[in-house]
Amino acid sequence: MSFMVEMFSGLLTGLGFGIDPQARHNDGVFISVYKVENFRDLADFKREMKEFAEFVKTSPPASGFSEVLYPGELEARTEATRRKDGIFVEEETWEQITELMRELNVLDVVGKP
Repeated sequence: MSFMVEMFSGLLTGLGFGIDPQARHNDGVFISVYKVENFRDLADFKREMKEFAEFVKTSPPASGFSEVLYPGELEARTEATRRKDGIFVEEETWEQITELMRELNVLDVVGKP
């Protein structure tokens, strides 16, 4: 499956393949969307997906790791944390943003958090 995704997102888009940083951009995208109920009962699929996720989560983690994560889990945690606590921005970056707001005469309207 990963071969096919690489073909669609890299070769089909003309952005190459592999991980060579000197190669073309290597940032092609392949998105695939399925209407599950065209294949099977949606409730059954959701139930089995829940079982599958539980199976993955209860698998023994690799050496040096404390848990097994399924795709998107880490990103969902990061998003929840950032929504709760905000997004850290280095002071130098804030200074650059503030200077740009001054140049655009929007600093008084926008303000600095």
